[in-house]
Amino acid sequence: MVSDLNAHESVNRRSKRLDEKNMFTVLYNMLKALEAFDGNYHKKLNYEKLAEYLKLSDQDANNALTLIFKFQKVFKTTFKHHQIQRKTVNGAIYLIADKDDKTPIIPKQIHMTHSSAQLLSDVTYTFKHVNRGKGFNLKFTNTELLKNIKTLKATYPYLFMENGNNLTYPSEMGLLLGEAILSYSKIHKKLTEIELNNSLITFEEDVRT
Repeated sequence: MVSDLNAHESVNRRSKRLDEKNMFTVLYNMLKALEAFDGNYHKKLNYEKLAEYLKLSDQDANNALTLIFKFQKVFKTTFKHHQIQRKTVNGAIYLIADKDDKTPIIPKQIHMTHSSAQLLSDVTYTFKHVNRGKGFNLKFTNTELLKNIKTLKATYPYLFMENGNNLTYPSEMGLLLGEAILSYSKIHKKLTEIELNNSLITFEEDVRT
């Protein structure tokens, strides 16, 4: 009887390990599926079909999605300007947070000319409604729009981001500001100040030469 109980517990432990291992595989495949959004942010991912393909129960599908959202929140807030690195010290493995020098710091005070504001609104509109979420390739600045993006990026690097494939996108701050400028333009309201994400953006007249 004791032997049967021990055997049953051993099977349960093996089954649990297999379930956990399978969940890691499921999460990995879900992350691979999410990579399809790269350069295609206007697309929709049918999560129900993905869960069905991965043979997930409704509960497991909800748990996996909750975990992914948790990871997203942590990396968007706690590690917004840092990267997690693996480091071995005296044979022990540690996780450390390294400053991401590639992430431009957003100033608390931003000064922008009206012409730059107009350029950013044009970029935002094109990104959302013409390119439909596809990035801009600044390797060949053969259009006026691409030249303007390159100029804006040099002046306001925190308004743009890159994905490593020679494509440039408006950053979260860039989109928020671009959409705010567009909303002012729609109601023909003059831009003076906008406060976004703890930053105050002041708009100034262009200097005439």
